[in-house]
Amino acid sequence: MLGVSTIALAVVAYKQHRDNVKLESEMEELRSRIGHYEERDGNSYVVERISKQMEDIAYQQMDISNKRREEALYQMKVADEMRGKAESEQRKAQEFAATAVEARNMAEEQKEYAVGMQLRAEHSRNVADTLSYIALGRSLASLSSTQYLAGNKDASALLAYTAWKFTKDYKGNVNIPVIYKSLSQNSGSFTSSIIHKGGVSRICALNDKGDYVSVSRYGEITQWNYASGKWDKQLLSSNSACSYRDMCIDGEGVIYALSYNGLLQSVVGKQVAQPITLPESKGWTRLFPIGNNRLLLSSASSLYIFDTVSRMVVASIQVPQEITTLGKKGDRVMVFGKKGGIWSVGKDAKLKAEEISTRGIVTAFTWYKEKNLSAIGLENGDILVFDASGNSRGKLVGHSSRVTDLHFVDNFLFSSSYDRVVNIWDVNATNSEAVSINDFTSWVYCMCSNDKKALFIGEQSGKVSRIVVSPSEMAKTIHSNLKRDFTDDEWAYYVGKNVPRIKLKN
Repeated sequence: MLGVSTIALAVVAYKQHRDNVKLESEMEELRSRIGHYEERDGNSYVVERISKQMEDIAYQQMDISNKRREEALYQMKVADEMRGKAESEQRKAQEFAATAVEARNMAEEQKEYAVGMQLRAEHSRNVADTLSYIALGRSLASLSSTQYLAGNKDASALLAYTAWKFTKDYKGNVNIPVIYKSLSQNSGSFTSSIIHKGGVSRICALNDKGDYVSVSRYGEITQWNYASGKWDKQLLSSNSACSYRDMCIDGEGVIYALSYNGLLQSVVGKQVAQPITLPESKGWTRLFPIGNNRLLLSSASSLYIFDTVSRMVVASIQVPQEITTLGKKGDRVMVFGKKGGIWSVGKDAKLKAEEISTRGIVTAFTWYKEKNLSAIGLENGDILVFDASGNSRGKLVGHSSRVTDLHFVDNFLFSSSYDRVVNIWDVNATNSEAVSINDFTSWVYCMCSNDKKALFIGEQSGKVSRIVVSPSEMAKTIHSNLKRDFTDDEWAYYVGKNVPRIKLKN
């Protein structure tokens, strides 16, 4: 767009042009008249008179031009002043807009800060509520155990379930000792039966239908099943000349039992074969399937490859140290020596040294395939956990005697010991605390689980015990058996008036 001063100058120029055209027209007419008179009579007087008039017109034209120029300059001055005012107003408007933007940005920042403060306050409140309810869960679990010992079973069950629910809902650890104990007491999660005459050396799952096979140090091989609170057992073989220390089941379902005195017994279906005499007369402790139709057998200081088709020992492997225990890790078998040596053996039947620092005599080993974790139990009762690279994940201290067996279930490790205790450990916890799931009357030799709900435990006395190890399963059992709900007075006394009442019994 054209500026104001430019428009003003254009107007003035137009007016001056219009006046000049008019004067030019008048002068042209006078010139015509002069020429006419000159031609007619040559009157010099007239010519002079007309010339004078033309001069006057020229002066008038110059005067008009000067006035128009002065007017144009004035208009330009006015236009400049107006432009200056406009520019000043524009600057003020821009400054105001900038101030408004700055104020708006500041308001947005203040709003964001207020929202952040609100979120932090809500988070702090939620954390406080979480810690409060988790602490309440522990307190209720402790009260549950007290009521249980006092014989008030109804109140104990209500307290145990409420403790579990608050802890679970607020993402606390339901496997801490006080909560686990209250659940175990009120769920009736422990049951046992005499399966063998002597110590139960090993338990293996026979299938996914709940059938198990176990062997004893009194030469017994027994198949049994636990369902609906009943134990159904059948003796497959009994040989007083054997003291079975280990067993396994191959891919064809054939049962192999290894006796300490060098006899290998097999059971196909329910047909018991003639026992096979092994090269050494004593010291046999472990066996594992290794490759197709192969078993790896361990004596005190040697390993042997047994062919299940020819039913013969086909190779032997010398180990530099006395063997303390073996354990399966994927398709290899880990071998532990009394002086700290560790090796592995695969299908090629070759001994490979492994670099793992244990600083103690290894008496138990297990491997968790899903998370590639290994656990090693020592003679002094300590347990070491290692990651896939062999790096230590920490030491678990809770047993007072030799660790006899280890078993992973989800993120939890179960351990048994000659101290007659079975512990559960949270391997994800920074400082895992041992939770004792039961104290037994005799040494615990072995453990086995075919699901994530229950653990079967073999004792020196010949007893096999079943323990529900899942807190959720125990809580489910307690909930289904609740006979009543809290009264208002009980809720106010045990839980608190300020805690919203929840309905427990459907």
